[in-house]
Amino acid sequence: MKRGILWTATGLVVVAAASALAVLLLGADDPVPGVIEGSGPVRGTEVTLSAKIGGVAEVVAVREGQAVKARALVAQIGAKDIEARLAQTRAEAEAAAAQVDEVDAQLEAMDAAIEQARLSTGVTRDTLAHGAHRAGEALRRADAEVRVAQAEQKQARAAYERFEVLSRQGFVSASYMDEVRARARVADAKLAAALRAREEARAAEQRARAATGEVAVRELDERRLRADKARLIASRAALESRLAAARAGVAEVEAALADTRLVAPADGTVIDRLVEPGELLAPGTPVATLVDLNDLYVRVYVAEKDVGKLRLGNSARIAVDAFPNRSFGGKVVEVAQRAEFTPKEAHMKDEREKLVFGVKVRVENPQGYLKPGMPADVTIRWKPLR
Repeated sequence: MKRGILWTATGLVVVAAASALAVLLLGADDPVPGVIEGSGPVRGTEVTLSAKIGGVAEVVAVREGQAVKARALVAQIGAKDIEARLAQTRAEAEAAAAQVDEVDAQLEAMDAAIEQARLSTGVTRDTLAHGAHRAGEALRRADAEVRVAQAEQKQARAAYERFEVLSRQGFVSASYMDEVRARARVADAKLAAALRAREEARAAEQRARAATGEVAVRELDERRLRADKARLIASRAALESRLAAARAGVAEVEAALADTRLVAPADGTVIDRLVEPGELLAPGTPVATLVDLNDLYVRVYVAEKDVGKLRLGNSARIAVDAFPNRSFGGKVVEVAQRAEFTPKEAHMKDEREKLVFGVKVRVENPQGYLKPGMPADVTIRWKPLR
């Protein structure tokens, strides 16, 4: 009889323990008014830094448990070969840039020469046109003077011949005849001078016409300069392409050099140091794992019948075995929109068919006491105390 009573008591204890566990995980019976309880491990957003390139880990600047600031150095991979390549690519880029600058200077000088040639061609064209016009005018004046001298010479010659007949007949004095003879000689001289002037004017006009070829020569020089400029522009385009390629090479090597430095992406705490100085790393090798201890949470699972009680912002208290005499504040920041079967690790096997909703509770951890992986009990107050 006593044995039967003992078995009955033991069974009651087991049932009570199972019921307590169910209440703790799901808050199914909600034994405390206005409160839902659950449990789960403390979690955080972990970031594992991995080597982007292969090489020797020359420096591992962190240790486990160390707090680091954003952009702080975590590890440094050997980079002497990359630094040498960077110096070479930078030298190539500087040489290409110098060549572009040299061509730019030549183009500037070429523009000045073309402008000078253009102005010289214009001046020559205007000067020669003006000279040709003056030569033509001079030739026309010389023609007119020849015609006047010819008329005067003809008139003086006729007068001389007429008075010479009269002189032989004794009707004209010798002195007057000398005067007529002198006028005829003057007319002859004036005609001869006008003819010479006309020949000189004609020669000058022919030289002015011939000088127009100088304009063509200057125009040819200007076209040659413009062709040289076009070749320089084409050469500059090729140099620009080479400069762009060199700068792209510099950027690529600089990126590779930057990849040798592994830095913290944000403030956090090192929870795993996975390599030691001197280790040879392959690309993708994990180096360290960081977590932000100020952004921890616990995900608990609430029964379908209780999820409607929760609201975002509901306050919560979190207790962990490591600190039995204190609790940590928190609040509900996420409630799943879809139900799921109870996770295997959260409940007994016979309860796995129940539908539950995941609830994310952010934990206040200003002193950094809590760490990812700690088991935690969460109490969510959905109904304010009166």
